[in-house]
Amino acid sequence: MANRVLNGAADGITGSVGKPVNLTFADKEFVIDVVIKNASGDVIVRGKPSEATGETAVRIEPRNEIRTVHQRKKNLDEIEWDVHMDPNDHGGQTLTIDVRSIDKDAWFAGSDIEVDTPRLGRVKVDTRRGKIIVDDNRGPVDLATAEGEIRVRTPWPMTEPCAMVTKNADISWTTRGESSGEFDCETLGGNIISYCRYGRWISVDKRNDKNSLHATLNFGKNPIVIRNVDGDIRITIVEDPHATGTFHWP
Repeated sequence: MANRVLNGAADGITGSVGKPVNLTFADKEFVIDVVIKNASGDVIVRGKPSEATGETAVRIEPRNEIRTVHQRKKNLDEIEWDVHMDPNDHGGQTLTIDVRSIDKDAWFAGSDIEVDTPRLGRVKVDTRRGKIIVDDNRGPVDLATAEGEIRVRTPWPMTEPCAMVTKNADISWTTRGESSGEFDCETLGGNIISYCRYGRWISVDKRNDKNSLHATLNFGKNPIVIRNVDGDIRITIVEDPHATGTFHWP
């Protein structure tokens, strides 16, 4: 098994996680889509709020919720990963990260993943027992976790279908007023709070209440589907998402 640092010399590598792994991909001036499938753990994906250049950096850090030393080391040794950067069918590149445990029943083993890229496009993340944070994406998101919050903030208009699902934590969606969408939001055991400062927001559906929201932004038909259990949903549509307060974005 390889466990190497990538410095733009190859398009994909594999290995096992026993300690943090840091990888870099050279900048080829494409928009980078990110697809992550993680056995368990936090996932943070960051772009830049304006045109920028630079390498794409990936960090994979093992985590284990079993506290005995023997079990922790054994299960960290069984975590495998694959990372690939490939051309996609819409003129950019797709970074694919797959982190898994050899033992399918080892629910307590996983990794925290961070990605930084200058031009972040679409983001798809599937993880468990971990938060998902996406910052400064230019494309749609498809995010699913459990036992972890989801936060998305972008100054780029969102005009394509998006989906976010979690439980036992909050979901926060912050975008700019030039975005569009047909919102279908439901939470069980939580509240929905929406704040639209810019854009044409229509929310007159009779089904709407504190835990159900059906609305449109700028007459959009692209579905924005948000589902939560025992957590709140917050939707913020403003002129500048980066000026929404002192909310911490790691």
